[in-house]
Amino acid sequence: MSPSYCGIDLAVKRESAVAVMTGNLIEVQFLLADEEIINACEEAKVVAIDAPLTYKEGYREVDLLLVRRGLRVFPPSFIKALTYRGMELSKSLNAIETHPTSSFKILGWDWKDLSNNKDEADSVISAVTAYHYTMGKTLSFKAVDGEIHLLKPPRPSISSVGRRRYIIED
Repeated sequence: MSPSYCGIDLAVKRESAVAVMTGNLIEVQFLLADEEIINACEEAKVVAIDAPLTYKEGYREVDLLLVRRGLRVFPPSFIKALTYRGMELSKSLNAIETHPTSSFKILGWDWKDLSNNKDEADSVISAVTAYHYTMGKTLSFKAVDGEIHLLKPPRPSISSVGRRRYIIED
């Protein structure tokens, strides 16, 4: 069986969108509990999480690298519960941090062209980011307090093939 990759659009007070990519098929599910997320992603080679995976009051140096590129991110202290949840999940998974909204912007891509659900679109892009990371094909923003991976051009070809199912032609 092909290795799998996982992308998580993490939430705190609602279900998180979790995309699992196996081969060229990406399937999305919405999960609430940490245990469900870990079970869905524990076999993944890499898991890209859309949440800060390190904490600092105010902006981290790594956040400022994105801000200087015209990308908008929240400081971890503004989204504490999300940050702490991401940090906790990352202990159980081979996780990297990503920010799909920034990937969409860099690629000049409107998330609505991928899905009618922002969380679902973010999880799909996160899974593709995990896959591209293993091939050294991500934009990496690295500072002393964290590292964020984004997709870089060219835009991957991803098509919806049914409810919560996508095919990537890469």
